[in-house]
Amino acid sequence: MGLNVGCAGSQGPEVLSIPPGRYEVAFDTALEVARSHGMQPLLRDRRTGVIETSPVIAGTIFEPWYQDTADFSQSIDNTLSQYRMKARFEFIPGQMLASSDSGSTPDVLGITSPPIDLTNEDQSIELRVQVFRERRHTVGQRRHTWSRRMNSRAVHGVDDATWESTNTVFWTPESRDDAAERRLLAEVAREMNLPTSDLQTASESPSTIE
Repeated sequence: MGLNVGCAGSQGPEVLSIPPGRYEVAFDTALEVARSHGMQPLLRDRRTGVIETSPVIAGTIFEPWYQDTADFSQSIDNTLSQYRMKARFEFIPGQMLASSDSGSTPDVLGITSPPIDLTNEDQSIELRVQVFRERRHTVGQRRHTWSRRMNSRAVHGVDDATWESTNTVFWTPESRDDAAERRLLAEVAREMNLPTSDLQTASESPSTIE
C-alpha cells in the first residue's frame, strides 16, 4: 500500500516588485491568496501596505490533500507536534528603499516624514511576506511511549481565579517558513501576470512513500 504525500515545495521569489499603478490590484490579490490558504485577514491597512492574517493549522501526513507543506520532513514534524501558521504581507515604497540604499537613515517611524499612503504612490513597490510557524504546547501533558490514546494530562487548579489563568494551551512562535513565503509571493505574481522568468513552478509532484 502506498501513501501519497503532496508537498508544495519552496519555489518562488524572496521579494516581488509591483509596477507603478498596480498597488491596489496587488493588495487585493494578496488578500485573496491568503484566503485561499485558509488564512483570513485580521489586519488590512491599505494605506501603509500591511496585511496580517489569522493562523491556520498546518497539514499532517494524514492529510495528503493539504498542499501547504514544503516537504515530507515538514509533514512529519506537523504530525508529531501540532503547528499553525500565519502570514504578514508588507508593501514597501520604492523611495524608502532608495533612501536606505543611499546610506541615509530611513524614517520608518514616520516622525519627520509625512504619513505613508501607498494608494497615492506612483513609484514601484516591493512586496515581502513573512510566514510564522507556531507550536502548540499543553501544560501538564504526559505523552505515552507507544500510543497517543494513552496520553494523560495533569489538571492544574488555581487558587485565585481573579489573577491566575486557567488556560492550559499555548502557542509558541518557533520559526519562519521560508518555503511558504516564496510560494505565496509566486502565487501573487501568477495571479497578477507579472514577469515570472526567474520563477519556477511553486508546486512539485507528490512523492510516494511505500
